[in-house]
Amino acid sequence: MKHPFKVGKKYRNRHDEYQVISIEEPRMVIRYSDGNTLETNVNIQASIWQNIQMEKAVNKHRRKMEEERLQRLRKRMFKFENLEAHDFQDGVKGTSWRARTGLGGLLAERMSNVTEYKFQSYAVNPWPEVHIVQPSHYDRHAREQSVKFVFELDPKCARYGFCIEKNDGPMDDGWDWAGFLAVLKSDKTLQQKIVDAMRQLELQWEVYIEDEPVAQVKAAEKGMILEQEGQDEPKEISWPDGFIKKLPALKTEQGCRLLLCAHMDKKEAIAAGKSIIDPVAEVYQALLPLYVASMQK
Repeated sequence: MKHPFKVGKKYRNRHDEYQVISIEEPRMVIRYSDGNTLETNVNIQASIWQNIQMEKAVNKHRRKMEEERLQRLRKRMFKFENLEAHDFQDGVKGTSWRARTGLGGLLAERMSNVTEYKFQSYAVNPWPEVHIVQPSHYDRHAREQSVKFVFELDPKCARYGFCIEKNDGPMDDGWDWAGFLAVLKSDKTLQQKIVDAMRQLELQWEVYIEDEPVAQVKAAEKGMILEQEGQDEPKEISWPDGFIKKLPALKTEQGCRLLLCAHMDKKEAIAAGKSIIDPVAEVYQALLPLYVASMQK
């Protein structure tokens, strides 16, 4: 029987990895990784080695077949190929992109695959909006209370990123708002991660009251730039103290919706096809520390 062994090379049997010390057929001397040596039969070790290689090949083939099966299943499961022109509207009539078999489900799957958390998608009726969240920290009947990742469409563009909401009255422990403000004020590492994400991914804070935009905040060389509706001149504000103090909607009893998000225009979003999940998930991942920290009570 022809054997594969060469002196000085490493192989493996059912016991452990070993190095061939000498070969004088039909005998050979091997040394295990723990330093113990063994004189053994060349043909027996060759047979064991070949069986191990065959098992590896079979297992590799099985893994490949399983991956191909999962890919076929995934193609049947997810029907989304691309956003279409009629998806960009103020409603959802005739659209399917929000479904768990659509873009919403693909985004949740991507986040589940690239993080340690399990994510799920929830369509927000009757709006062109989907929430990507940890289902254990989300009540679809009280969705305004929970922090979430969002993907939204309007007639002109796609908007995606982090979202948190504030009530216009008392908020109990079910709301994430207090936790969000607390970590924003105290966690300097998180503060810097937010600034880095804003600069690298061209993100901006957007404040909405009753679905109307009232302010935007963008990263500047130092601090932030605040642009408010009805005011011609933008203002320089510090981060995060000035951000919290200068945005009236954040410190009054008025309810608001706060996003840290990116935009993609309609034409680019349509042309991106299924690969639109890449830049969207990149934003979600960059803001994951803020998402997780905001859930802490």
